[in-house]
Amino acid sequence: TWLFFDGVCNLCDGFVNFVYAGDSLGRVRFGALQKHKELLERHGAGRYAEGGEEGMSTVVVIQDGQVYVRSSAALRVLAVMDQPWRMLAVFYLVPLPLRDFVYRMVGANRYAIFGRKEQCMTPS
Repeated sequence: TWLFFDGVCNLCDGFVNFVYAGDSLGRVRFGALQKHKELLERHGAGRYAEGGEEGMSTVVVIQDGQVYVRSSAALRVLAVMDQPWRMLAVFYLVPLPLRDFVYRMVGANRYAIFGRKEQCMTPS
């Protein structure tokens, strides 16, 4: 499972740290949307990379060759995490339009609410 995120977004950075801490088996790999355009393009998700049609508008998950975005991406990641976080994937039962409406509202205001960094985080 690959999780691509906005590398300057504090909310996204917090989500990545949360996933890393809650994935004891290391099933999730991480990459900034700003730095992995070719990889995203290879999987048909280039439109979400920096400079793409929908660039920087969503987290992107590539899992078993399938691309997931917005709420579906976040829930797919939760589904491979350790318990109790895995149980949150039950929100997949909420209709997609409602889930993505909430996702888009938070996403549109993420910098104003959570702030942003000057540059992408670097791996430690």
